[in-house]
Amino acid sequence: MPRNAKPLLVVLVLLALLLVGCRNETQNQIRRSIQDFTNTRMYITVFAYGGDVVFEGVVDGKVTRASATLDGGDPSSGSYIYWYDDRGRYHQTDLPYLVTTYDRAAEEVAP
Repeated sequence: MPRNAKPLLVVLVLLALLLVGCRNETQNQIRRSIQDFTNTRMYITVFAYGGDVVFEGVVDGKVTRASATLDGGDPSSGSYIYWYDDRGRYHQTDLPYLVTTYDRAAEEVAP
């Protein structure tokens, strides 16, 4: 092993141990920070059950899946997703969706 590779290996091992010891939400925050730092933009397309596009837009952060429950703990309407757009507006739906790292609308227009 090259002499200058040992410090890098030690740092990577310590970083891996740090991430393993973090709570899930902390890991998500770290991933979102990396995503913001690398400037990865996410796009969402929401479809009607018939296949028509009902919404396309930019996601600020991530798309989160959740489940709706009644007070007694019984599932009510099932699962849904939610996200914030680039203007900070909240969106929520239970419709089919697709999340990509590219703008599908821009690609369809390209020659």
